[in-house]
Amino acid sequence: MKNNLGSISLFVAFGGLVLFESLLRLDILNHQGWKIVTAGFEAATIGGFADWFAVSALFHEIPIPFVRKHTNIIAKNREKLTEGIVDLVTNKWLSPDVIAEKLNEVDLAKTILNFIQQPKNQQNAIHLIQNIVLKLANELDNPKFAYALQKILREQILSIDLASPLGTWIEKSIKNGDHHQIWELIIEESASALTNPETKNLLLSKLKDAADEYSDKGFLKKTALFLAEKSGGIDLDLIADELLTKAKELISEAKTDVNHPIRAKFDNWILEFAKELTSGDEKSIKLIQNLKERVMQHVEEEKVIHTLLSRSKQTLAAQLENNETPLMQFLISNLNRMLADLQQDLDAQQKINIWIRETISEMLVKFHSEIGNMVRSSMMKLNNKELVEQIEDKVGNDLQYIRLNGAVVGGLVGIILALLKLL
Repeated sequence: MKNNLGSISLFVAFGGLVLFESLLRLDILNHQGWKIVTAGFEAATIGGFADWFAVSALFHEIPIPFVRKHTNIIAKNREKLTEGIVDLVTNKWLSPDVIAEKLNEVDLAKTILNFIQQPKNQQNAIHLIQNIVLKLANELDNPKFAYALQKILREQILSIDLASPLGTWIEKSIKNGDHHQIWELIIEESASALTNPETKNLLLSKLKDAADEYSDKGFLKKTALFLAEKSGGIDLDLIADELLTKAKELISEAKTDVNHPIRAKFDNWILEFAKELTSGDEKSIKLIQNLKERVMQHVEEEKVIHTLLSRSKQTLAAQLENNETPLMQFLISNLNRMLADLQQDLDAQQKINIWIRETISEMLVKFHSEIGNMVRSSMMKLNNKELVEQIEDKVGNDLQYIRLNGAVVGGLVGIILALLKLL
């Protein structure tokens, strides 16, 4: 109805003019008052037509000679119109000062915290974290990353002073008895090795080598050894069994007795070595340095870093599959704790607000022209018809009231002029 308001008012004005003018000419109406009414309708018709032309000339071309070049104003002046809108938006409505002023009125940190704490948004945030971590995990087995990490580790490990802290830790562990579990592990492994048939074969081989070396020292030794073996006086197999048995007994005693002489002697040696590391003994420090270099050399040769990263990739991918895995539970719990802490920490919120505002202000100054470019680009994508239709759609209803007002005001002016003329 509003879109036709101007046309209806013009139709009413013109219809009234035709009606009353006809009645006057037919002498059906002859009172002077009807002439005033007719003059009002005549002026309303003129005002309505004038405003119709003015409004239509904005959006369309009016095919009237000599006048048409001043019609279709929006399409013909779209470049000026575009630049005017760009200037208005960038330098007035969305200038850096205006945006900065509005930002200062908003508690951005509080708004963001409240937004993230909503269950749906929190789930989206967790999903975003999952995707970021997963993308990083997918690159863990990249050879370039493995090489870079290996280089960093090598530089860090070789430059780190391990001697002093290692010596302190070893000394403290021995004094506190923390090393007894290691001792038990070593003893158990040693006992297991003694029961291995290969150990006996190795020991028997060494005994035979020792016997051969003894027999090579002279004719009498060789003869005595030969007679002892033939008469059964020396049984290398039996000797090997006895030695292994005694070794097992010794190990068993050392396992049950923390003060066993062997353990005590070894502890004293380790303790002395730890003190040398702590005090900066040159030989001990060089030993640790050589050990670090050999470890790094082994790591490089065996591609340990690349293997570890490949396994880590698989582990991370499995941990990121759903929210019930230990890693995701850790991330979720820490995210909730962090959000709860931030809700109570007003100083932290203020710092976040300052950082966000300063960051946005810097970006606005740096990229402010992009706002105008976006407006300009959006308008340039429209052809003349689309541009006119969009503007007419937004302001068309209000322009109909201009046409209505033109008819009403024109009619009132016509009546006033007719009254003045009559007087």
